[in-house]
Amino acid sequence: MADTAEPKEEPTTASVLGLSDNWTEQATGAVVNAVDKVRDVTTGPVVNFSRLLAYLIFAVFPLLIVLVLGIIAAVRGLEIATGRAWAAHGILGLVFVSLGALAWRKRPSS
Repeated sequence: MADTAEPKEEPTTASVLGLSDNWTEQATGAVVNAVDKVRDVTTGPVVNFSRLLAYLIFAVFPLLIVLVLGIIAAVRGLEIATGRAWAAHGILGLVFVSLGALAWRKRPSS
């Protein structure tokens, strides 16, 4: 007689409360999903704003440097062209006052 192995039945692990076998995985998944939703709502806008701020800093800073150097070059060029420092400052002053007056006139009235 050959010994035949009879298949053993695995014991059922159903709990008294009627939960399924993988209730721990379901609970972990629910917690992870809830934490992900809260994180997306709270830190998502902050991360986007900080990224925008960093891009603006890296875009505006070089433009500001170019603007300042351009004004310096304009003053030096006008000093050479006119031969007088006061004339260069007066001309650029007139240009900036005119631009300011134009911007003031275009502002929305409140």
